[in-house]
Amino acid sequence: VSRFHYHLHTQVFVERPGDGKYVNSIGIQQVANSIRTHGLGIMHNTVNYTYQFLARKFAVLSQFLFDDHIRSRLLKDVRYFRDSRVELGHRYPYARAQAFGSEIRRLGVDKDGRSYLDKFRQLITEMGNALGYVRLVRAGGVRTVSEAVAFIPDIA
Repeated sequence: VSRFHYHLHTQVFVERPGDGKYVNSIGIQQVANSIRTHGLGIMHNTVNYTYQFLARKFAVLSQFLFDDHIRSRLLKDVRYFRDSRVELGHRYPYARAQAFGSEIRRLGVDKDGRSYLDKFRQLITEMGNALGYVRLVRAGGVRTVSEAVAFIPDIA
């Protein structure tokens, strides 16, 4: 999930550029071909596996949001925004967002130099990619079934 980018409009996963010469992509037609080859049962397994993956990711997300340092800063910003919503024109100020990001960076970084906010972004991206994958599998299933309808004879 973390090696691919998901393009929402074309429903295509494109591999992040690496050291190799080639970049892999997965689209609706590839999924439809796989479903045609292996059967509709892979859709059920895929959705179940993705559901378990998302359950683990939501647990990590929950732990992140309920961390005392993160939660206190978020609640502080919620109070600020709620109290000055009208003056701000219902828009969160950019300067405030930058201050939030720098405050989170002060909490520490990992050995790769990534802050908690960077890890949070990566987590959200992986969750979004997983949901996009389920959507892609669904679209591939619909394509497979719609192509198979051509072989059903007309009764009328």
